[in-house]
Amino acid sequence: MISPKPWDPAPNQIFSFCKATPVPSDLISICLTNYNYANFIKECLESLAAQTHEALDLIIIDDASDEADTHEIILSWLTEHKKRFYKITFLANAFNQGPSFSRNLAFQHAAGESVFIIDADNTLYPTALEKLYAALNNGQFPAVYSQLEEFGERRGIGRADIFNPELLKKNNYVDVMALIRKNIWAELGGFTDIDRGWEDYDFWLKFIDHNLEPGYLPEILCRYRVHNKSRTVRDALSAHDNLELIMELRHPTPPDQKLYMPPKRHSGPTLRIIEAD
Repeated sequence: MISPKPWDPAPNQIFSFCKATPVPSDLISICLTNYNYANFIKECLESLAAQTHEALDLIIIDDASDEADTHEIILSWLTEHKKRFYKITFLANAFNQGPSFSRNLAFQHAAGESVFIIDADNTLYPTALEKLYAALNNGQFPAVYSQLEEFGERRGIGRADIFNPELLKKNNYVDVMALIRKNIWAELGGFTDIDRGWEDYDFWLKFIDHNLEPGYLPEILCRYRVHNKSRTVRDALSAHDNLELIMELRHPTPPDQKLYMPPKRHSGPTLRIIEAD
């Protein structure tokens, strides 16, 4: 388990709920992070409540939003819909810690063996978690992601595709909306704070570093909102060149790597290619 640093202040617990029944074997934990998305979060929450997968553990992390009514909006919705979920945990950071800290905090509180990550400005189609969970377990993948639909200020289809280390090293096309095994998150060391963005890209590059292959479900299950309040627009675009250098320093390509070695899944035999002398 990844432990918080001793100097990190403990989050404030705003709301908690748990049914007095055994933990479902197919429980999915949902990591929902929020920062100043009071206008969007109810739509996100409604999409989670509408999931066809029944057993859900909802963890909401508010990263010290400065919108005055944020907690009231979330609390009102949770009070009305709490029985939809097996378990709910609503925490608020003492000060703004960034998405990596908030996601790691959610994983630490997750009761399920697999965790789905979503930011409060995005939404899901009703069968998203059911289909991702089936793919994760049937394929024995360390994580599974799907194709996206873009909505909001731009409409279209996302760029998700089969996990290919050579292509991913050049450019990220895998969004953080994915179902991830909790033990894999711990094995990778969780999310790392990257100044001005690309924490999700850094996380997927860790899969390559550890020779792990996430699964791709080529179906539009998740909806990504395009708007000018997102961190991508606020910070990451202007810092693009610096972030590219950071990624190369953190995940360098070995100079003697002459052949492509396909990444392994978390279990099962792996074919290795060895260059002859």
